Amino acid sequence: MDIGERLSQYRRQAGMTIDELARRSGVAKGTLNKILHGETKSPTVSVVMSVAQALDVSMSELFGPVESARALSGEAMGLARDYDRLDGHGKRVVRAVTEEEKRRMAAADGARTRAETKVIPLFGNSFAAGRGDPDFGNAWEDYPVPADSAADFAVRINGNSMEPYLHDGAVALGQKRAPRDGEVAALLLDGEFLCKQVCQDFMGNLYLFALNRERKDADVTIAYDSERSVTCFGTILMERVGLPTDAR
Repeated sequence: MDIGERLSQYRRQAGMTIDELARRSGVAKGTLNKILHGETKSPTVSVVMSVAQALDVSMSELFGPVESARALSGEAMGLARDYDRLDGHGKRVVRAVTEEEKRRMAAADGARTRAETKVIPLFGNSFAAGRGDPDFGNAWEDYPVPADSAADFAVRINGNSMEPYLHDGAVALGQKRAPRDGEVAALLLDGEFLCKQVCQDFMGNLYLFALNRERKDADVTIAYDSERSVTCFGTILMERVGLPTDAR
């Protein structure tokens, strides 16, 4: 009797559906079906143990000789044999300890992951005008970055005016600081969100350039005495690009 036939036999004896066995064992239904249909001949140790526990049978009863789980070390083989010799109470104790240890390890992994990352806001393009920190409403989501990243926020790029440096749909990381000439800034211009390369002359005129010079129609010039509303939200973290020589 092969693995699939044994699994089918003990599942029927336990009166479980595939869905119920998947729920009780924590093994994906697709994985169980592959075993049942003979597509998986040598399931992993964790699958063997989880299914056996759910059906309350030993691993050898369910899967035959344990050599089918080839990844077992000598120590693990010894523990598996000891488990098979335990009575029902002993097996339940081992399973309880195993589940508690799995929860402890999962919590430790989660804490380690949180320590290695930080979460910054990823903004859409719904900006409110005339505020230093725009009121994005619900147009943002949590965006994880490495804990040592200099980024304070992220924005999603729309359109091709910043190609090939910032692609349409790409996420660009930013820092809340004023840009230097030649850097790319996240700006609010009359309430509209823009990502543009910036430059300011000695008179105070502000120039916003598209990095894609085939889209220089997207350039914007703002005179120093203009009444337009301009707010800089921060500087995009990216390689420096030279200022255009073909600006109007």
